[in-house]
Amino acid sequence: MTDFSFSTDELADMRTTQRDHMLDECVVLSYAAGTKNEFNEADAPSYSAGDPLPCGLDMRSGSERHGADMTVIQYDATLRLPLSASLKETDRLQVVGRFGEFHDELTYEIVSPIQRGPSGIRLLLRKVVT
Repeated sequence: MTDFSFSTDELADMRTTQRDHMLDECVVLSYAAGTKNEFNEADAPSYSAGDPLPCGLDMRSGSERHGADMTVIQYDATLRLPLSASLKETDRLQVVGRFGEFHDELTYEIVSPIQRGPSGIRLLLRKVVT
């Protein structure tokens, strides 16, 4: 049987390379449920911003199929984050810097399961219009 696992040094190199190619900056907006309305739905949830993280934003839209039923997920962008990022699928992300420049913030919600690879996290995002 062949061993296809990465060595500790290989994983460290892959993660460093991935992080070094994240030229944008974002913050995780952690979800907090609001009060419940008469239909037991969360009413006016709030989001609290975390510390800035390096990230890599790709603003090309697309679609992917996920799950056993091949559900089509439409997305506006993909985002790469370091493995150290802590987030849940109910959180949002705000891109606060793009290629080292600061501009109007872009806010996205996560529209698919969080994809964790050996060198980073990949997210499919939909732009939140505020």
